[in-house]
Amino acid sequence: MKQTIYEPAREVPVYDQCDVLVVGGGPAGVTAAVAARNSGAGRVVLLERYAHLGGMATGGQVLLIPFLSDPTLNGGREQLVAGLMDEWIGRLRACPNGAFGPEKEETGSGDPAVLAKYRSHTLFIRNERIMYGVNCDPEMLKVVLNDMTEAAGVVVYCHCLGCRAIVEDGRAAGVIFESKEGRKAVLAQVVIDCTGDGDVFATAGAEFESSSLSTARTAKTSLVFRLGGVSYERYAQGLRDMPDAGKRLRKAAEIAGYPMQLISSNRDGVVWVDSLIPRDCMTIAGLTDTAFLTTRTVNRLIAYLRESFPGLEDAYLYDFASQVGVRGSRRLKGVERFTMDYLGARTGREDIVAVLPTVNGREAYPRMEMPYGILVPEKLDGLLAAGRCFSSSEEANQEANWIPHCIALGQAAGTAAALAVRTGVQPRSVDVKRLRSALREQGVYL
Repeated sequence: MKQTIYEPAREVPVYDQCDVLVVGGGPAGVTAAVAARNSGAGRVVLLERYAHLGGMATGGQVLLIPFLSDPTLNGGREQLVAGLMDEWIGRLRACPNGAFGPEKEETGSGDPAVLAKYRSHTLFIRNERIMYGVNCDPEMLKVVLNDMTEAAGVVVYCHCLGCRAIVEDGRAAGVIFESKEGRKAVLAQVVIDCTGDGDVFATAGAEFESSSLSTARTAKTSLVFRLGGVSYERYAQGLRDMPDAGKRLRKAAEIAGYPMQLISSNRDGVVWVDSLIPRDCMTIAGLTDTAFLTTRTVNRLIAYLRESFPGLEDAYLYDFASQVGVRGSRRLKGVERFTMDYLGARTGREDIVAVLPTVNGREAYPRMEMPYGILVPEKLDGLLAAGRCFSSSEEANQEANWIPHCIALGQAAGTAAALAVRTGVQPRSVDVKRLRSALREQGVYL
């Protein structure tokens, strides 16, 4: 059996040229592309490998967009993740069953009646105060994100898999992608890597760190699926009432073959089943194993859930996510490295481009201040990275790679890319004071 084959050199036609190229249409990528257009970039192209935008929030069916406010300061009403996040939620709320969660005026409330509305729903309550956030309909979110990019004037190319960075004189100058029309290239003044796995900066030669598969969350994969024909409220009440609920959940995980959790969705009749499957998401075998393990046991799992929990008596398989869920892989080595020392630290720095709530909220200052340098490679020019592949330690990345955090970093990266194009400088040389001013004008909390 041959170990390698020779692939002859060939010319790759340039399909498009633009000011800003965003690779990956997940939460960070969509937001970066819209932010770049809103910030004055002339032509912005967004490459996406699937037929839809949204990444893990849609195709991965991670329906939670939590941690948008800080319930511990200023009466608990302070929304930290704002800016384009508000457009995401506003458009979702305008759609039938698009989103479920506290209204802005309920944020920070300790009213027992308000708390009772959300008691069963994960991550909406902290310290007996309401945190702002939503559960979204992933299919409606696909519609919303298409509408957002079209309204902003972003050029979107679907079913285009970014394969390799084009590097000229130490600068990322574009990306080669595969498509139904063959191998093509897009050239750009600034490229933003929002692939999640750092696929662009890795092929560009930028230095990076890789997951050690040792952390509790980022080392785990999922193939999320949803159950219909249920009552989530009855299920949640049953968990509170049954003395052996923990034992039954452990049995369910044993049948499934992985730790799993039933989580509320945007409506009572549908729940989603999340999982933590330890596989290497950067291998063919790892991604395949996650998918097949989930489908192999799903029918036995549903049968057990129907027998064992109130509210699930008539449960049926509603659908599977269209892509395997990934939580950690490559992380850029940037000008700055986000570490656990940043959690709960009020730095007073003048280069902060996002201030995000911490996941557990146990710190005296339950926020994370994200400096611009975590988006910028140490040496490579012409490129920024946003989403979960930002420059960080493995432990700290686990705390800051949730969907709203990726959205916030995407807005910072897109705005910075537009500013770099408009002022004729490399992303590393962007005037951060001007960047912060532009973000504030967009409603970003700093």
